[in-house]
Amino acid sequence: MEDMHTPTSAWLAYTLAFDASARHIQHLRTENAEPSHIGALILRYLQGDKIPLSNALQGKVDNAELNALAEPDLRTKITEALAWEQSAAAHHLLGLDHPLYPPQLRNTVDAPPLLYAKGDLSALKAPALAIVGSRKASRQAIDHTHALAARMAERGVAIISGLARGVDAAAHTGALSVGGITIAVAATEPDSVYPKNHSDLAQRIIHNGGLIITEYPLGAPTLRWYFPKRNRIISGLSLGVLVSEAGLPSGTLTTAAHALNQGREVLAIPGSVQNPQARGCHSLIKQGATLVETEQDILDALAWPLLRELTDNKLTETKNGPEQGDLAFSDAPDGSMQGRVLDALSTKPATVDELLTHLDCDVTQLTTLLGMMEIDATIKSGSGGRYTRC
Repeated sequence: MEDMHTPTSAWLAYTLAFDASARHIQHLRTENAEPSHIGALILRYLQGDKIPLSNALQGKVDNAELNALAEPDLRTKITEALAWEQSAAAHHLLGLDHPLYPPQLRNTVDAPPLLYAKGDLSALKAPALAIVGSRKASRQAIDHTHALAARMAERGVAIISGLARGVDAAAHTGALSVGGITIAVAATEPDSVYPKNHSDLAQRIIHNGGLIITEYPLGAPTLRWYFPKRNRIISGLSLGVLVSEAGLPSGTLTTAAHALNQGREVLAIPGSVQNPQARGCHSLIKQGATLVETEQDILDALAWPLLRELTDNKLTETKNGPEQGDLAFSDAPDGSMQGRVLDALSTKPATVDELLTHLDCDVTQLTTLLGMMEIDATIKSGSGGRYTRC
């Protein structure tokens, strides 16, 4: 079957054959970290050369399981998935070695070998913040989440959440309210929405240039344990995870745990000591999570991850030629953006927001520039997120 001999169908075969495909891939990547090499092993198996993959998975998958890769029923499912991808321009299948598979997620230890996506893949290029919390959130938490998501989206940050009721919905709608990008990580198969009354929200996300992502195949049932499992994808796609409201115990806190394991920033919004739904946030803050009151707290916490993300994007764009609005780091000092920052700091320290009132640029440009100037030791950051000249 010709379709079985393509990279996409190889990842499809592997994920459809093995429920524990992410764990198996994790084992394979300890032997060879390059996903394209793993994809090549799977292809060779499908083409009849069974020894390399069998040896690589020895002790993890028995021969009977490996034989599932050749089952006729599996070939039918692969054909259906490939047909789904071709049925609409907004449908995408991203194997682990696909060039548009999000690199920050790929670098996590239990990255899904295959993603089903609906929407615009360019949404994955923006630096992202995950916002999660209780499905039974208070009105105050809903309003605060909506406002923070809107403000971060206005600054060019993609908002990621899980499409659930409560905080998740507020995060998505907050980003949408300002025309921002938001990404939903679903715990259902790609053509289903849970809860069902969020079908309109899912369509708004897609129509606004966002994306809905899932690792679960066509026709998969919606199982309770899929929800905490998908939380590793929410954190893996993000530079940091903001917990808006969560009780103790709480499924929301699994996302924060994944974030810590993945080296992501963890942030939390405090609440009333009389609100049991705030105890999870207070617990995270006691353990070192960043306390968040305003979007500036988020920007301060994400300064270095955001800088790395923006610098990586800038280097990628440079290969294709500079884009209008890029920062010119090699500008002459007089009259340059750097010079104007130094002029603004000549009288007193200033925050990012205060600097923005003096400069004609957006926050992502300014954050990148400030990071570069810190590296060059021309400025330094201090308490309260204020910058001073060195």
